[in-house]
Amino acid sequence: MAKSLDDYKAEESSLVRQISSRKKKNKKIKEEIDRLKDAYEKLGRIKRKNAENADLVRDKTKLNKVAKKVAWRGEYKDRFDYSMKYCATPAAKDFFESIDDMQDEIGKALDKKQAEYDSGIGILNGLNKAWQAVSGTIRNWGN
Repeated sequence: MAKSLDDYKAEESSLVRQISSRKKKNKKIKEEIDRLKDAYEKLGRIKRKNAENADLVRDKTKLNKVAKKVAWRGEYKDRFDYSMKYCATPAAKDFFESIDDMQDEIGKALDKKQAEYDSGIGILNGLNKAWQAVSGTIRNWGN
């Protein structure tokens, strides 16, 4: 059974509603992405602007993580142990490790939202193509 003009018009209005809904959803996702990017940058600025503690923590804790299996000896071991024990305070380490953890979580959420947004753009493109096809059929109905 062939479709009637009314069937095509109903399909067109359904597609228009779906397109409108998808645009609203994509806009909301984009706003969430912008907020996540802003939060990520703010955490980065906290680390960058507190340079003295940030440098101590980066230098000491990252070196410790990278070089755990290194057999430190002599004067270098003494300096390394001293730096780890006295230069980077536990509070500073906790502070910056917490910021790093928060940035990591925000980064993961940001990637997830970006994938959701990209998928939404693909869906919107598909809906627009379907709408164009139905609109073209309706336009050509009388010819």
